[in-house]
Amino acid sequence: MEKLDRLIEREIMARIICSELNNFTDLRPVLITILDHLKTYTDFQAISIRLHDDGDYPYFTYDGFPESFIKHENSLCSKDKHGEIITEPNSSEPLLECMCGNIIKGRFDPSFPFFTENGSFWSNHTTALLASTSDEDRQTHTRNYCNSCGYESVGLFPIKTAGEIIGLIQFNDLRKNMFTEDLIYFFEMIGEQVGMAVKNSLIHSKLKEAYEEINTLQGLLPICAHCKNIRSDQGLWEKVEEYFSKHANQDFTHSICPECVKELYPDIDLSKSE
Repeated sequence: MEKLDRLIEREIMARIICSELNNFTDLRPVLITILDHLKTYTDFQAISIRLHDDGDYPYFTYDGFPESFIKHENSLCSKDKHGEIITEPNSSEPLLECMCGNIIKGRFDPSFPFFTENGSFWSNHTTALLASTSDEDRQTHTRNYCNSCGYESVGLFPIKTAGEIIGLIQFNDLRKNMFTEDLIYFFEMIGEQVGMAVKNSLIHSKLKEAYEEINTLQGLLPICAHCKNIRSDQGLWEKVEEYFSKHANQDFTHSICPECVKELYPDIDLSKSE
């Protein structure tokens, strides 16, 4: 009965999160709301979302992590002793470090219990994990900063869209044994839902940029550099007065500016005119 109640609660939470993700205008506020829901529901002490940004995957939003932790772990790019970014072999893409880099790049071996078939990582006891595994087992040289900060329960769940990993959701807790099998499945499902929302947000942003570009282009008038006639949408060249009279409902009165008077009528003394 307890398990059934837990599953019902989880289904309700999933519906709430999906509703939030399907009805938003700005990505960051809705992801902040999602983290708040997850943090309240799961009681995890710290949750964050990383998203792709120019080759790196910095924290897009987070809740519960100290600022010092975010500053230290914000970049996943591997760097040499001179501070230059190291790239992947035979590629210009940055080499991503640590377990976060593994999950984002799809470096995992599901034969190990700390990886899932869907490419997630989780541990209920990071101290024991580090003591019993090698870098080779963990698929990379890990920084182990989460463990050094005292986090024993750590989970990383990929954010996917159309099969592409564009980020991850991270859960950290100082307490041990925070993850259960059904909770891991739930987090993986949320990662897919967030991925769809991020994709929709990117499409919306591109459409908005395209619309603004079209408006800008529509605001540019093709004008002859010599006679100053304007080309209409129909390809006809019209005098400035005619064009604005038709398209902007503007009538013109005519006069001559002082510079043109000097050029056309050099004998007129403008100092004597009103």
